[in-house]
Amino acid sequence: MSDLINRIREAVQAVIDAEEGQGWTVAQWVAVMGLERILSDGRIEACSWYLAPPEQADWMTAGLLEAGLELRASAELED
Repeated sequence: MSDLINRIREAVQAVIDAEEGQGWTVAQWVAVMGLERILSDGRIEACSWYLAPPEQADWMTAGLLEAGLELRASAELED
């Protein structure tokens, strides 16, 4: 699992470096996804899933998720 955690962090860091630059470093992170799969009978099964580094404190993970919701709520969205 630690290899997966490192690869995800490195991928996010590469995006930050390419898009933002300015010396920002990924310190803490949470990846949240919606997953879907098609079952053998044709139904679609869906679930939400998240991943955070196992050494990251629970309060930090919760704070990042809350900050994401606040950022989403304050974003200017097109209808």
